[in-house]
Amino acid sequence: MNEKRIAVSENLEKLALKLKSRADLFVVGGYVRNSIMGFCETDVDLASEISPDELKLLLKYSDYKVIDKSKKLGTVIIKIDDEEYEHTTFRKEVYDQSGKHQPEYAEFVNDIREDAKRRDFTCNCIYYNLTHRRYIDIYSGAHDIYKKKIRCVETPAYVFENDGLRILRMIRQSAELSFKINKETYYTAKSMAYRLKDISGQRKLNELKLMLYADKKYSISKPKAHIKALNMFNDLRLFPLFYVPCDKVKLVMLKKIKHEDRFIALLIDIVNAVNPDCVEYYLKDLLGSKGLCMGSKTSEEYIKVVCGYFDALNRRNTKEYFFKYFDNFNVIREYLKYTNKHLYEKYNFFYRYLLNQKIPVRIKDLNINGNDIKKALPKIEEKNISNILKQLLDSVFENEIANEKTELIKEVKRIGSFRNN
Repeated sequence: MNEKRIAVSENLEKLALKLKSRADLFVVGGYVRNSIMGFCETDVDLASEISPDELKLLLKYSDYKVIDKSKKLGTVIIKIDDEEYEHTTFRKEVYDQSGKHQPEYAEFVNDIREDAKRRDFTCNCIYYNLTHRRYIDIYSGAHDIYKKKIRCVETPAYVFENDGLRILRMIRQSAELSFKINKETYYTAKSMAYRLKDISGQRKLNELKLMLYADKKYSISKPKAHIKALNMFNDLRLFPLFYVPCDKVKLVMLKKIKHEDRFIALLIDIVNAVNPDCVEYYLKDLLGSKGLCMGSKTSEEYIKVVCGYFDALNRRNTKEYFFKYFDNFNVIREYLKYTNKHLYEKYNFFYRYLLNQKIPVRIKDLNINGNDIKKALPKIEEKNISNILKQLLDSVFENEIANEKTELIKEVKRIGSFRNN
């Protein structure tokens, strides 16, 4: 292969010199791959036979700071100035049989070939020796880079058996780099998709989100790279392993949107494919602890937007709709306009009217709160306060009473008197 030097920082060159007396230091992974392709838009991963404890001793009185990341796997973060590198000691790994992307244990080794064997694809398995300025390319990864091909370092069955998440990385990197996938690698991934079953929902979600923005990853990434990734997702029948009970999801909204959140678009396409009895309950299962393990606050926002989109399509009563979705409609309308222009214009007209006229549609818009109600009705039970606030909001919205504190207090006392009678 072409022995051109890889561009690295002065700090990284100095680090290699500091460690030279103990062992050679290598850059490996995406940085080497991308450098061969002519760009360096990724993090720097380092490898050597030096253990984390040795590394700390060797750099103890230097400007380099060593921070443990995983003692079990021999991974540390090395920091200097505004630079950061991840260093991993050469190792061989032993996985359990669950495909959880977690080695059962790792054994540190001095053999770079043993370290290479644990990696995923040939294009990510080229080592660059910073001391001697030469490549070590055990699996002919440079050839595959020039051919724009993704191929497993060992047999695909061995690679995917050890770590099912590699199937998702295969799809993502193929899309991001515009690489084709070696046929044996692709069809083995298809037959071994079950290895994704036991991987946590959160890890799968992280990879899925990265796929959705595959076109933004590098300057060389193609505009529809994310569609390529999701088409492969469909072809490999991966959606059932993501808690979606159908083999394929038709990518309609995902293809239409321009600048909007792509995960919301995919959720809309998933709901259309699944057609659940209740969109809200289904999404709670999909995004919650039973599924993709998304944080509760984020999942609530996604659920509100997607439910608001479908409730608009189902022509929900305008008042009820905005009582529930007013805070989310600014996002909802961006998806609605791609599906039904008439409904978009109708709901958007009301939304703008409510904004311009400053009509209360949320409890917090009322010029009264729970403490005011307690003062007006000292004996009221706590559970009844929210119901009174809802009644007040409804009356203000219908223009039956003014949104003024004195008027609202009068109405509270009237409601209290009626309840006592």
